[in-house]
Amino acid sequence: DGSFGIRIENTCLVVKTETKFDYTGGAGGYLTFEPVTMVPIQKKLIRSGLLNDDEKKWLDSYHQKVWDKVSPLLEEGGLGYEWLKRETSPI
Repeated sequence: DGSFGIRIENTCLVVKTETKFDYTGGAGGYLTFEPVTMVPIQKKLIRSGLLNDDEKKWLDSYHQKVWDKVSPLLEEGGLGYEWLKRETSPI
């Protein structure tokens, strides 16, 4: 116990993207991942002290996307809504 990490998986699409700088000499063709699965990553499984600032920003950004996509589908104030609100709050 305490010797292994938790594997967190998410279904993603590979999509074309634009970047601030072009490192290909005009050839373009940059790709990124777009999450399909809109489920919060369970924060109680994460030792936040082991995350750097960029990793925390990524997690908070992902949770904001989940909130933005899923919360409009839930009844405001309902159990699911309150659960999602809690689970997508910043780390």
